[in-house]
Amino acid sequence: MCFDNDIGRRIVDDNDGICILLRLLRSLLSNTKCEADRLRTIACGFLLNLTNSNETLQKKTVEGDALDVIAKYLQQYQTEDGLCNMVLVTIASLTDSELCKEKLLSSNLCQALVDFLGTPSGEEQYETVLDILIALSEWDEVKDLLAHTDLCKHLIKMAQINLDENAEYSEESQQKVKMASDLLILLLTGEKSMEILFDDGKGEIFSESLKWLESNKEHLQLSGALAVGNFARSDEHCRFLVEQGVIKRLLHLLKPVYGEQKCTLEHASLSALRNLAIPATNKASLINEGVLDAVLVLVDSEMLAVIFKMLGVLRMLVDGQEEAAVKLGQHREFVTRLVEWSACEEHPGVKGEATRLMAWLVKNSRTEDVMRNIIRADGTPHLVAMATSEHVVMQNESLVALTLIASTVLADAALPLKEADLLETVLQLLKGDQTLAEIKCNTLTLTKTICTAESLREDLLSSSIPDVIRQLTEHDDYKVKEAAKSVITLLEDTQPVDR
Repeated sequence: MCFDNDIGRRIVDDNDGICILLRLLRSLLSNTKCEADRLRTIACGFLLNLTNSNETLQKKTVEGDALDVIAKYLQQYQTEDGLCNMVLVTIASLTDSELCKEKLLSSNLCQALVDFLGTPSGEEQYETVLDILIALSEWDEVKDLLAHTDLCKHLIKMAQINLDENAEYSEESQQKVKMASDLLILLLTGEKSMEILFDDGKGEIFSESLKWLESNKEHLQLSGALAVGNFARSDEHCRFLVEQGVIKRLLHLLKPVYGEQKCTLEHASLSALRNLAIPATNKASLINEGVLDAVLVLVDSEMLAVIFKMLGVLRMLVDGQEEAAVKLGQHREFVTRLVEWSACEEHPGVKGEATRLMAWLVKNSRTEDVMRNIIRADGTPHLVAMATSEHVVMQNESLVALTLIASTVLADAALPLKEADLLETVLQLLKGDQTLAEIKCNTLTLTKTICTAESLREDLLSSSIPDVIRQLTEHDDYKVKEAAKSVITLLEDTQPVDR
């Protein structure tokens, strides 16, 4: 009567059917009569049909502690396959909603699902159980809860059994390994759950993920790289991972092989390497292990997602590493490609990372050859455009790089800067009411630097920039006021005297 029938459901609900049904389900928990087996299954089916896809009735059912009742069914009747199957389908239906989140955390349902997974019946119905747990793990609180259970042990065991060298690696085995590893990675995306499972480097999933990096199964390699990337979310973890020799294992996965799966693997490996390269103490280790050269092998990749991650790794590696920045900035072919990526409208992430890396090469190398390479490759306009980015960090990086170029190789940079409408950008930043004081100060420093180039100085003096700077001498911010006074003094000293 209730199957896909809202009229029937409403009639049941109007007659207090949910309370009566839940009362029946509770009474059947301890009923040992032989006919009770079938009645339990029918009652669970009734609950499913009554609530399926009906949020109002699902809410009433969950608030009536239905989750605790069906959790007990799963724990007490693990050998009754028909009942367990019906219970699992009902759980999947009830938990497919934000409504049950709070009740889920206070119920014993997650523990019941994990316990069931470790039984022979659970192994038979692994796909349904894992589908439910994967859906539930979208909530960080559930990830934390599951991290405290034996779920990871069950999943690791499932992967190990199905990867036994003596066993046939069938399509079913493949599916089991994939679902188990996918759920493990999902648990690692939560902050607390990741820390619980890392367990100061003693966690079983941590040691297992390092083994996966050396597997000959691509899905496990991918899972291993994703796991390492998730563990590498703190400086302490990153240092520990490097000490465990994880770099060589990740580099092994970057060997140029083509295909969609390989692209995903490269993406995951590069993500992990980028995280590992963030701590200052790790950068030299990664460079010494050959990460720079290994990553550059991917320079000809046509997969923008891979290029995006590659640029992120390189940017982290050159941070504070002069030698690496010089080496990369003197690589003519790479700088040419970097400038091309800086114009990549198809992938904003690639465009942003490429332009930022260009600025970081200037800042960290402070070398004329590197700056001239960027100028020759026509990178200057991208650095100028970056100064008006919506991100303050990128604005600052651009202004610092442009100031270094102007103070080091201005003879080479003057014309490209002029053609890139640098003065228009300067005017826009200095006039802007929303421009932060820090950005105005850095823009004034750049303005002061370019005053020494005759062509730029003449254009600057004939523009409205001097008037704007004079107004800034009355700015509320002391640093902006002083910087403006300094530039005005320089402009007045360099202005030609009428005869």
